[in-house]
Formats: sequence, structure tokens, C-alpha cells
Amino acid sequence: MKQLHIAVIGIGQMGLNHLKAYQKRDDVHLVGIVEADNLYARHLAKEHNCEALTLDDLPEYVDAVSIVSPSQTHYKIGAYLLSKGVHCLIEKPLAMNMTQSKELVDISKKVNKVLLVGHIEEYNTGFKYLRESLERSSELPHYISCERFNYGSHRVEDADVVLDLMIHDLGCVIDLLGPDVRYLEVLSAHGHGNKESVDMAIATLRARDCLMTFQASRLSHQRHREFILHSKSFSYFLNFISQQVAVYHNNQLTAQTSHPWMSPLEHEIDHFIECIRDPRKQPLTSGIKASITLKYVEEIQKKIYGGMPR
Repeated sequence: MKQLHIAVIGIGQMGLNHLKAYQKRDDVHLVGIVEADNLYARHLAKEHNCEALTLDDLPEYVDAVSIVSPSQTHYKIGAYLLSKGVHCLIEKPLAMNMTQSKELVDISKKVNKVLLVGHIEEYNTGFKYLRESLERSSELPHYISCERFNYGSHRVEDADVVLDLMIHDLGCVIDLLGPDVRYLEVLSAHGHGNKESVDMAIATLRARDCLMTFQASRLSHQRHREFILHSKSFSYFLNFISQQVAVYHNNQLTAQTSHPWMSPLEHEIDHFIECIRDPRKQPLTSGIKASITLKYVEEIQKKIYGGMPR
């Protein structure tokens, strides 16, 4: 099998995770990295036996890239490389707003290149188990509760907590809703933090007969990522960190997973490579789905900032 030539753009902690995941694969040749800090780029390139490159170098050298640079750069870098015929895995958020994300979708369609978005929780084995169990039950969700708390961090400086954290759970809910996503409505949203970028947010949404609550915080002293879903006769309790799920039927525990922890990022990259090699395969986390998620991110943000005192 011919090796795919790949580069990673942006080598913070997440970019380093992408780099290491690619290096585990025999079907990929990590050509190089692109990093704004030239000294750091050369150091990492030497350490990982690849080249320190520039964006302009990439179309000549690579088939595909992971774009793991700061959020505000995703649109510009993605638009440039897609237009040059490079397959792109772009970490979430796809762009800073829905308009930019739709433009990236249009470019990828025009050049017929893969655009996959790094909504990593949708590759979590626990979420996959929950989704498949819900499908088997043939019941629709009636209530969903999402809680996502992180330690305080200065790592993300260009996105508020809605775009940084809550977006993960919004993406998962949109994946589960299917056609009902057309009826999704933001009922209320509140935030705590400065007037430009809140660090804690609570939102309530509704889709037909399903009520949803979302809580996200970057002010926590612990990591906590819980996803609870109730349907007519089933209840699902998912811990995204452990990837374990407990399932109750009519209030009786009927299933409790015990599968080993598996890397969602490696699953995501597996899927990215599969989509590149098989044009018939559609990305699980497509640009279209990411655009829909950004639509509701924007609506939540409008309610938060529109309701904050000036």
C-alpha cells in the first residue's frame, strides 16, 4: 500500500498528539511540521525525523494535513490547502463562525478533497456504544444532560468556553438528533466571565420532544465530562473520560460496559485515512455537521453576550 505523505500544522500539545499518532502508522510518512516558532520547529523536526516546513511548501510535499493551529487560523489555512488539493483534518472548531465553515465545505466539494473536523468525542468508544444502543432501542431521546468541566488553562486564548468546550457536547447531540436537528432551538444561555470571552456557560436547548441542558466550565478544580440521556424506557450514563457507559431499562441496570480505554484521536485519524483511501466513505464528522454545530454555538453566544451587562 502506498504511503500517504502527511504534515502537522501547529505543534502545541494537541498537535504533538497528532504527530505521535501518525508516527505509529506504517501507511503514513510524516513529511514534516509547520510551526510559527522556527527554533521550536527545527528542534521538533530533528527529534521526530521529519522536516520543518512552511505552509507554501506543503502542496508540493503532502497528500494530507492535520491543522492543529490556533482556532482563528483554521479558516485561512484550511481554505488555502484545500484549494491546493490537500486533504484536511481540521481540529475543532472548523472555523470561527458558520459563514467561514460553509466556505470551507464549498471548497472541499469543489476540489473533491476530504474535509474532516476534529470533534474528537464522536470517536470515543463510550459514545459509539451509547449511539448504537440508542439506535437498537428505536426510542428517541427525551432528555439529555451534558457537563464538561476542565482545569483553568491559558492554553486556549482565542475561544470562549462555548467554542472551546461546550462545542464537543453540541456536536455529539447533533450527531444523535439526526433529522430532528432541524428543529433544534436555543431556549436560554448564560455565562460567567468577561464581556468578550466567558469561562463558564449554561445553555438549555430543545428539539421537538427532547429537552437538553449543557454546562461547561474552565474554572474547575477537576476534569469532569458526563453525558446523560433518557428516552421513554432507557437511561444512559456516559463518562467520556473513562469511556464507560451504564444502561438502565425501566430503572433497572441492564448493561455496564467494561471495554478497555482506546484513543479517540487514533480512531479519528484511522477514519481520516480511510476516507482519503476510499472516496465512497463519508467523514463521520463532516464539514457540514461542524457547520451546523457552529450555528448553535453562535446562537448560544448571542444569548450569553446579549444578556450580559455592558
